Amino acid sequence: MNITADRHLVPVKPVQYHAFVCPSCGSGDIACNGVLFPGAHVLGDHRCNACGLDFLRDLPVGFSVDHPIAIGKTDGQLFNQSGAESWLYGPLLNAFKNRSDAPVKIERKVLRPSKRVIILDTIDFLYGHVLLKLYNAQHYIDNYPDHGVVVLLPRMFAWLEPKGCAEVWIVDVKLGQGQAWHTAINTFVQERLVEYDEVNMARGYAHPDFTRIDIERYTGIAPFKLQEFSTRSPHITFVARQDRLWFANGLAKFCSRAMGRLGMKGLAKMLFVSAQDRMIRRSMRAIKAAVPQCTFSVVGLAPKGGYGSLADDLRTTRMDEAMERTWCHAYAKSQLVVGVHGSNMLLPTALAAGCIEILPYDRHGNIVQDISVRWADRMQLFLYRFVGEFARPGEVARHAIGMLRNFDLYYRNKVTNTFGSDPYWTGKPRRNE
Repeated sequence: MNITADRHLVPVKPVQYHAFVCPSCGSGDIACNGVLFPGAHVLGDHRCNACGLDFLRDLPVGFSVDHPIAIGKTDGQLFNQSGAESWLYGPLLNAFKNRSDAPVKIERKVLRPSKRVIILDTIDFLYGHVLLKLYNAQHYIDNYPDHGVVVLLPRMFAWLEPKGCAEVWIVDVKLGQGQAWHTAINTFVQERLVEYDEVNMARGYAHPDFTRIDIERYTGIAPFKLQEFSTRSPHITFVARQDRLWFANGLAKFCSRAMGRLGMKGLAKMLFVSAQDRMIRRSMRAIKAAVPQCTFSVVGLAPKGGYGSLADDLRTTRMDEAMERTWCHAYAKSQLVVGVHGSNMLLPTALAAGCIEILPYDRHGNIVQDISVRWADRMQLFLYRFVGEFARPGEVARHAIGMLRNFDLYYRNKVTNTFGSDPYWTGKPRRNE
């Protein structure tokens, strides 16, 4: 394989990626002087031999795959020729001008020594961004057996270390620090690079094909098996965030935001979190009235209380690995998970059979980006439902009831009784067969 021609890899050593022109004069005569690893961004260090510009340029990895930017090294001038949005270039530009020399603890775990490696940088400032990039690890582990996959991983995600990687570099950087310029991280990586004969960067695509991802290789927990949808006792997990709420109507949403701006954020949180809990309980009761055997869990960063015997209240104000796994076990036994759009839905949908997502109007452009879609056929349409941001509890309940009751019929008509193969068939008769 010609590794430098593989579009899913970005070469670093012995050849450095430079498939671009000078951002100032347009010349293709570019000198490569190495690669910098300050955190969320991976930057090539370059000089234009035509006009003399010294500049740093994003390697096309992670969220810079389509929108790399360049920064003049002497004056910090931004070159944004690809039209990157401000959330991508703003923090990097600020970090470049305000570099941090603070020490950063990094733990190196060598699991399978290799001289030819692919580095996957998952550092980022948003939970979902880290997880989405981390999902890429499986592709590189499975498809590049002659290379060792090295994962650069924030400490809070260490429990998701993918099985089969060669090394893991666990970095003690909090999410809020993910976009900063960490001299210590770059120093650590530079010291490692000399040990390898060949180094490539994984693209770290923001939206990998979820149907190909085996979440058990990350969590150690087997996801819900679709062939057991109707034979297992029905269970639904509600994901109850406090920072992105399910509002009853537009007025409630407006009042919550207005109170926050007026310095009454604590009061607003108390009022509208309570309102969200009431809507979740109403949804649960409506579902249980139609499907009496259905049980429920509720997860989220919040104090416990208010659900009594209606649901297994797994909420907490202090997250750790044990609680992460407890939540994952709840998702894995759930036919459905229900929650507001956001990165909080990535792991639940990777483990549950399906979901009902409450989708705010300003997130319509991001639909499905937070869903780990497990199914590649028409089961997608049945098992992934989206309702408006002011959906009533009755609407959520109707979707859940219909999905629980109609699964067998839909599956039989759309999957079993067709000319295609049944990818979920185990050889054992299903209900009604």
